[in-house]
Amino acid sequence: MDASLLKTLGLLDCIIIQRMNTNEFEVLYMSNNWATELLPEAVGIFTFSEDSSPYLLDFLIDANNLWNSEKDGKIDSGIWSEQLPSQLIRLEATAFYKNKNQFLQINKIDASYDEKQKTLQIARELMFSADKISEQHEYLHAKMDELLSGPTQTFFLKQQISQALEQTDLGVAILTPELQIVNSNPALKALFSDSNIKINIPEDRLVIELFKTQYPECERIFSTGSAWSGELYWLNPPRHGKWLKMTIHPIMSANQVIQYWLLSVSDITQIKFLQKRNEKLVHFDAVTDLPNRQFFWRKLEEKVNHSLPFCLLYCDIKNFKRINELYGHQIGDQVIKELASRLNSITQGDDLLARIGGTEFAVIMNLKESSPSQSIKYQEQCSKFAEELINACRIPFYPAPGQKCEVGLNVGAAVFPLDSSNAEELMKYADLAVYSAKKHKSQSSIQFYSKQLIEASRKRIEMEDALRDAIKNQEFEIFLQPILDLPTNKIVKAEALIRWRQNGHALVSPEEFIPLAEQTGLIIPIGKWVISEAFRLLAQLNKQGESISIAINLSPRQIGDRQLFEFIRSNVDEYKINAQKVEFELTEGVLIDNYEKVHLLLEQIHELGMKVSIDDFGTGYSSLSYLQKLRIDHLKIDRAFIKELTESSKEGDFALILAIISMAKSLDLGVIAEGVETQVQRNFLVTNNCNVAQGYLFSPPLPFIDFCQLLKGNS
Repeated sequence: MDASLLKTLGLLDCIIIQRMNTNEFEVLYMSNNWATELLPEAVGIFTFSEDSSPYLLDFLIDANNLWNSEKDGKIDSGIWSEQLPSQLIRLEATAFYKNKNQFLQINKIDASYDEKQKTLQIARELMFSADKISEQHEYLHAKMDELLSGPTQTFFLKQQISQALEQTDLGVAILTPELQIVNSNPALKALFSDSNIKINIPEDRLVIELFKTQYPECERIFSTGSAWSGELYWLNPPRHGKWLKMTIHPIMSANQVIQYWLLSVSDITQIKFLQKRNEKLVHFDAVTDLPNRQFFWRKLEEKVNHSLPFCLLYCDIKNFKRINELYGHQIGDQVIKELASRLNSITQGDDLLARIGGTEFAVIMNLKESSPSQSIKYQEQCSKFAEELINACRIPFYPAPGQKCEVGLNVGAAVFPLDSSNAEELMKYADLAVYSAKKHKSQSSIQFYSKQLIEASRKRIEMEDALRDAIKNQEFEIFLQPILDLPTNKIVKAEALIRWRQNGHALVSPEEFIPLAEQTGLIIPIGKWVISEAFRLLAQLNKQGESISIAINLSPRQIGDRQLFEFIRSNVDEYKINAQKVEFELTEGVLIDNYEKVHLLLEQIHELGMKVSIDDFGTGYSSLSYLQKLRIDHLKIDRAFIKELTESSKEGDFALILAIISMAKSLDLGVIAEGVETQVQRNFLVTNNCNVAQGYLFSPPLPFIDFCQLLKGNS
């Protein structure tokens, strides 16, 4: 097929040039008038003139380097615009070296350029529309959570709820914990009212059924009381199907028991229509250019049918919500885009990386052949790959000048065919595994699916039920550990530490139930009980003539409780205690993760006369600017540093302790050492002006009666 026929068919709109030697070129093919206007000198054997396109002359430098290397290959110029006498055109050049032949091809790409611009505009429209819809769902959730989570449902509140439901454009349903309808709005019914088919079940049930059939993680969402957001597809014959954006949130009571489920739905069919205007956007994510959930599912099912071993990794970004809250969705999208690029650079060969949710990615990782009995070999391959993904996310992101964002990555993994030979089950198992990995809040981690994981999940649910019963049956106790002034050996305060005597028998270790309470939100009612009980004991000590202070720990989840300060203030009034005898302890992570809330809370606490300590100081963040910005009274040196103080300690072992003491003194802060167990440690602290400490050298945590006896002997 000759060039004239290609030209007639509109398949060849370019200039093809062969390089003869260093400075001489020969035209092999020239299409339309634009080519003559671009290179009027290009007749027969020619040399590029100094008046040629500056962009093209620049590209020739790179092209000459390729040609002179005498290695097969090609390089592209990228797209540039050229203003010719008769028109403005878009061009792209490619230099080739193949079998000692050297070519330059210049393509006119106006049509593909315009199509790309349309794609970009569609992507921008999609992101804007998606952000707007997400904000509507988030606002509705915040509003309804505020109205529904109160202790009572007054007539006035019911009016507010009904009014909020009627005013929103979203379809909304309020469901019981068992997913029975309590209330819904006309907008939900309207989503399905244009159907030509009769719907035999309520609209809220239809949405739930779509969720159950289209998402394997549905079971886990409801069993763990988790929030979820995603897309559903409803087939609406004989018309086209309808795409729905759905979010579902649990609304908790003060005791962190699910009172309601809030279901919100919006029609995003128009957004999907915009996607279909460009084939790429049907199967690829607009922000990252990675395959989307639909494309990923298709490839996952294909992989299962091929019967070759692979690992399915479900990746969830840690701490991303904080980035959107602090910097907005635009910065969030930049971080997501760079993170996707990092993850993609690690995948190899036929591995597939996809973005399957707002903060969720999935990877199909091909495994090297191994005996099915050698599952450890498969896990080793997958673990190594997952660690590379996690490490790539640990590097900070700098989306804009002066902005530093840090995230982490939790990874859940399931292996085909060892764990399952079914695509839906594999996804369900990987989702369960990543949910388990999320429990390691302080660090990124990988978790493999296993039968033991199912058993651990069952035991966790049992423990959670027991913990709820413990709240209801008041099975907790407060132990007090004395804190001493070292020069005088006098007890000056005590730390309130919770203990759980399950069913009135053996004590359950706090290390076992506190993390679970934190994860489930049960720490909020438990924390309130601790505050109230500690205040009651403080009032009792005051009646006995004792004038010590009590320190109470506040957890990260408690800081997020908007009712916390009012609860503290009401308990001060109820027990008529001296607020100056109360001290709250927070960890460094709480200060950083919830800076705005912490700042407000500390201001309110100080107005009441209470004090604040930073617990486990020295184990957290490297940025210490918060010490000057927040109202803090004491630093508590973590027990891990004190433990290093022995008779054989070298100078480097206690350098950090000395630095903390010096920093505290320079900032006019008190300093407390915890975990003191030996006389050597005590002597070191006194010598270096750390005069307040607690630890087993003095006393373990004690029940209230025993603590009172200790106080009497200490007076």
